[in-house]
Order: sequence, then C-alpha cells, then structure tokens
Amino acid sequence: MFRKMLSAAMVAAISASFSVHAQTAQLQPSGKFSVYGGEAAATPPMGWNPWNAFRTEVDEGKIMANADKIKRSGLAAAGYRYINLDDGWWLKRGADGRMIIRTSIFPSAAVGPDGQTSFRPLTDRLHAMGFKAGIYTDSGKNSCSQRWDPQSPNLPEGSVLEREIGLDGYEYQDLRLYFQEWGFDYVKVDACGLADYGRDNESVVAGRYEEFKPQFTRGQPGSSDLDGVETRYARIGRLLKELNPDADPVLAICVWGEADSRRWGGMHGNLWRTSADIEPKWESLLHNFDSAAKREMYAGPGRWNDPDMLAIGLGDFDGNHLIEAKTHFSLWSILSAPLLMGFDLNKAPQPILEILLNQEVIAVNQDRAGNQGAIVHDDGKVQVLVKTLAGSGERAVAVFNRGTEKSEVAVTWRQLKLEPGSHASVRDLWAHGDLAPAVDVLRVSVAPRETRMLKLVGKPLAGKGAFLSEMTGRINAAVDGTRAVNPDVTAASGGPRADLTPQGKAISLAGQPQPYGIGIQANSRLEILAQRQFTRFTAVAGVDDSSADAGGKVVFRVYGDRRLLFESAPLKRGAAPAAIDVEVSGVDVLELTAESGRSGEGSLVTAWGGARFD
Repeated sequence: MFRKMLSAAMVAAISASFSVHAQTAQLQPSGKFSVYGGEAAATPPMGWNPWNAFRTEVDEGKIMANADKIKRSGLAAAGYRYINLDDGWWLKRGADGRMIIRTSIFPSAAVGPDGQTSFRPLTDRLHAMGFKAGIYTDSGKNSCSQRWDPQSPNLPEGSVLEREIGLDGYEYQDLRLYFQEWGFDYVKVDACGLADYGRDNESVVAGRYEEFKPQFTRGQPGSSDLDGVETRYARIGRLLKELNPDADPVLAICVWGEADSRRWGGMHGNLWRTSADIEPKWESLLHNFDSAAKREMYAGPGRWNDPDMLAIGLGDFDGNHLIEAKTHFSLWSILSAPLLMGFDLNKAPQPILEILLNQEVIAVNQDRAGNQGAIVHDDGKVQVLVKTLAGSGERAVAVFNRGTEKSEVAVTWRQLKLEPGSHASVRDLWAHGDLAPAVDVLRVSVAPRETRMLKLVGKPLAGKGAFLSEMTGRINAAVDGTRAVNPDVTAASGGPRADLTPQGKAISLAGQPQPYGIGIQANSRLEILAQRQFTRFTAVAGVDDSSADAGGKVVFRVYGDRRLLFESAPLKRGAAPAAIDVEVSGVDVLELTAESGRSGEGSLVTAWGGARFD
C-alpha cells in the first residue's frame, strides 16, 4: 500500500539511492586478491578429453588406450597430465542418492557383490601412470547428452528420479564422492540442466524428465536469472575447497559464455568456457577465438578464459590441414587457454603429434607470469597478439592471418613495449630457428590462415619496472564497471582492456594520447598483486575523451592493503588528469577505484594512463 502512495519519481529516487549504496560498497577496498586460484591451475591445464572423439560412446578401453598413447608419445612429458572423463559414464542415481557407474563400459568400477561401483580403481591406475584424473557432471538435474544425444546407448537408466544425475540437490554428496572417495582431481561442470529442460522440451512433455524452469536462455541475458546461475557455481567452488582443504582440485565451469559467466568465472572456478562447443571447422575456430581474445584482463594464474578443447586432429585441423592446425595451437597458446586434446590419439598422424609436442609453443602457453596475449594490431584481416613473458624483455608474438591473401605486417617496438632504437633477438617457434635481430620494427610475412609464432628478447621500455598493461595476469577486475550483458559472446563486453578503452579505442585524456594504460568503465575496482616487489606506483587518471557523458564526475582512489594512498578531486571529461605518484614498498595488494554517481552503461569511460610500477 505504501509503495502505491509513492510517486514514480520517488520510487525511482529510492531505487537509485539503494543502487548507489550497493555500488559504493562494492568499491570499498578488499585488501585481497579475490580470485579462485590454486596451484594446480597456476598455468593453463593440459590434457585430454574424449568428447570430440567419442561423445558418450566412450569406454574404459578407449580411455586407457589414449592415456597409454599420451605416455608413450612424449605428450605426458610435454605437460599433458589430465585424463578427463566427459558425459556418458553414469548408469543412474541409486535409492540412497549415490551415483552408480555403468560397469558395462567401465568394468573396473564393479567393486562389490551388491552392485557397488567406484572409479577408485581407474583413478588409482591413472595416478600410477603419472596422470591426474577428471570427471564430468552438470549443475542442474540432468546432463547435456540427455537433451542433445537422445539416441545415445549410454544415457542414464531407470525412473525419472534415477535419471537425474546432475548436481542439483546433491552438490555436497556428489562432490564428496568424486573427490574424497573416488580420487578425482578435476571436474567439468556443464549447464544444460539449467537451460534445456523447460516445459517445451519434448522429453519433459513425454514425462521422461522433470520440468526445470530454465535459469538462463542462450543469447537472452535479459530474460535469465544471472545471479541464480552464478550462485550455483559459487556454491560448487566453495564446496570443492571445503571438501579438499589439503588437495588442489580444478573446477572447469561450462556455461559457454552465457549468464555473464565470463565476468564471474574467475571468482568461482579455474577456467570457464567463453563460447559454444568448438566444431572442427575454420569458422568455429574464429568464433571461439573471438570469444576470448578481448578478455585479457580477466585471465591469470589459477583462472583462464576457455574457448573450448583443441579440435586439432579433426576436420579442418587434421593431417591434411597442417597450417590451420598450427594456427589453432598458436592461438590457444598465446591466449593462455587450456590445452585439452580432443580426438583419438591412436589415429593421430605424426605431423599432428609434432604440432601438439612443440615445446617452444607450449612454453608460451605455460609461461609462469600467466599473462594472456593482448591484441595490439587488428586491420580486419590480420591480428597481432603480444604476450609479455616472465623473463626480462621477453615477448611472445602471434601474427594471425584470418584472410585469404598473403599479408605483410610491421610489429613496432611501441606495440611490444621495447625501448626505441634497441635491438631484439627473434626466434621462430615453428621453424625452431633464430632469425636476424630486429631494431624498432619486426616485419612479418604471413600466408592465408597461417599464424607466425615468434619470441623476442629485447630491452623493456619500463626498465626494471612494469606497465600494468604488461602484467595483466596480476590484475583482477574485481568490479569491472559493466552493467549490461552483451548477448553476443564474441563482441567486446565493455570490460577493461590493456592499452585500449573498453570499446577498443585508443586511450586519450584531455586530448593527450595515452599509449599505455588500463581503460575501464567508471564505478570499477581493480585488485593488483604487487607482492611487496615494487617501490612506487605512478599513473595519470581521468575520464577518457571517448566518454559520452560530458558532465559526469569521477573520483579516483589508490589503496595499498586497504590503506588510502591517493584520492583525486572529482574529474570530468576534458579535465586535466590526476597525476599519481605513491610509495608502495611493502604493499601486497594495490587497488584502483574509479567512482561516479552516474550509472549509465558506457557513459563514463575512465583510464589509468601510463600506469606502472617501479
């Protein structure tokens, strides 16, 4: 009744007040580097998954044959250590709620006379071979195969309840079983159970499955319960850590870039899918690459953008398409994406194995700094990605030709953050040979669909310090300032970018270009893992010239371990940026906030120009 008595303007004002209060609370310093993390995924996970090769028609023999091939071929020694199960392993859920394994395809799981089953014999065998073991489940009541592979011979059996083999309502019981009893090290948690069992599902109509009102609709974030989906995965991640306090489980979130998962994935898991399933087609590779390529500010040690498994060995990436296969491996490596092989390795021709065994390219993917490669050049046909490596002055460069004609590209020292006039050594990571040293510019010729993968070592522009935009693996976009969710997962999301605005434009403050820095929406907070390694932090902070809102004001603050180190006056577009120079000796976590009372999406774009540590 009281609400009915209020005018629309008063209701709007009250709602705005609550929104501003919540926004202000989010921008308070945490004093933590609040990512999911974990040593097991300190570098992108590498291994094998049977889905693209066998779908649900997998069995113990196929699993072990591929594990043996990985061991004998040198792939295990190269870093491929996870042997993961996917959909299709279950028979049903028992009367006590315990999962029962389909022993007709996993005979070693039959461990008792009363139908008792366990994957412990399988995980023990894999562990004895030096591997880690992964399992598959769904966050809802039912799995993806039950919806999308209705003719599979390995779908769960029994009553409607017995066929509900997903985590919904059984999170603690199932995760305890999988990790504590069965000894798994990795879990992939799908989301078909949250999206595909609504009342219009023909199997639901026929009574084979219980109706589950979808929590999200693909491509329609506005009609989805985004908070509800995140809450489910947050609980799964929390339970995994509670159940494994002395272990290091890996959580792979599979929501295909939907439900805003690309924003919150790193808070609740180690890797999160950014797109739909990859297909062994060139167009699919482009789509999945694009879904992660502009997300460099969200990835880092323990948290990785995942454009899906490698399709190398299949279709457009098989032994007859080695240029495309090398491009696939190059792109996933410079993106710091998980390297999970997805085909029957016993049918792999030697040239395909040699691609997967390229230690120099793998080293780029597994570099301990954990920076995702960032796009520094994009003319619509050729893209150049640069990844700052852990060694002083080391840069990995991928020159990717998406087009149909040969191209010549110049990669400049400005793009590489190398000192002008300095020399740099150059190595071709596919030819395994050194090229002539370069000065100021690297000229590269690249054929259609080819990716040239290079490593340069030169004199860093930041000297013994570092620009924030070359250490993105140590930055967490705790609050990225975005409000709307873009339904196109390949589009720029409005999230922070290295050396660019969130919309992909060059950073400019009061008419002055800022070639290096972090562009981010207002009402944002960045956590930076300084780890007491630096003495000073410097930057110029202001409202970017591209901002649509000319009157909105932003206050910039810098915190060191929750202590306020700097606060600017309120700044508008066109105002001289605030000069920041603060002592950070002994600081573990530095936090940068940009706060405004305005809430319009994209109306206030801010930047931390020239931001660097010394």
